[in-house]
Amino acid sequence: MKDVCVWLVGLVAVAFAWRYVHQVKEGKASPALSTWLIFLVGVVISFITYAIAEKRDFRSGILNTIDLASISFIVVGIIICGKRGVLRFKPFEKWHLVGSGLLVGYGIYTGNAWNSNILAQVLLGVAYFPTWQNLFTEKRNTESWSGWMLNLLACALALYPAMVNGNTLAIVYATRAVTLIVCTMFLMAYYEFKQKKSQ
Repeated sequence: MKDVCVWLVGLVAVAFAWRYVHQVKEGKASPALSTWLIFLVGVVISFITYAIAEKRDFRSGILNTIDLASISFIVVGIIICGKRGVLRFKPFEKWHLVGSGLLVGYGIYTGNAWNSNILAQVLLGVAYFPTWQNLFTEKRNTESWSGWMLNLLACALALYPAMVNGNTLAIVYATRAVTLIVCTMFLMAYYEFKQKKSQ
């Protein structure tokens, strides 16, 4: 069952990345690039520190492993297919990036793989702020429903391989992702509902 979940996480994550970039290309989603850049930095740190702390148990931590590829693809996709202004950061996005840099610096300074991995989860949590801020500012849903639903499915499936062997860091990674994706989708639904109500 664990191997089945590992393969499903991989397939769903690939579908999520492809669908999200397709929605950006079609102009149906206008994501905050800073969110995905912070995600990328956080995932790289999380992946390296996880590999050290958990002796390269990549099957249990499949979500972190596959996120490395899918988020890289999304960042490149946003840069190539996004709107012209996508590379211009808003003031609040710059502050998020500076804060993220400080978290990274602290993780490198301490050199503790376990603590640095937990710190990477904080960084990955901070990555959602520019997207939430974008929703607050635009007062409408700027995100892809199908993309985030596929992402949620991949994260939920990843909980099983993480829990089977009691891999704490993999459980924290997947649980953090599920919780914050649900929060993001709640905001998306709120602004869609508000927009329909005003019309």
